[in-house]
Amino acid sequence: MSDEQPTKRFDEQDRTTQPMLETLLREFRAFRVEVNQRFEESETRLDRIESLASQTRAEMLTMRADFRELRAQVRDALPLLVK
Repeated sequence: MSDEQPTKRFDEQDRTTQPMLETLLREFRAFRVEVNQRFEESETRLDRIESLASQTRAEMLTMRADFRELRAQVRDALPLLVK
């Protein structure tokens, strides 16, 4: 057995695994890009939902104030209707 055989065997193994590793690295990078895009899309959707929720809350508070005013007007008018 010579000293070159283990090195030769390793070199042959390296030549066969290198393309596989490069392929895996390419696929991992593509996956990372896709995941980043999906996170960005999700953030945009969440921003829109948050905006809609804020609008809805503002409308609800406006309606609540309108009902309070209506209730006060009805209370003020009720004694006049009873007489």
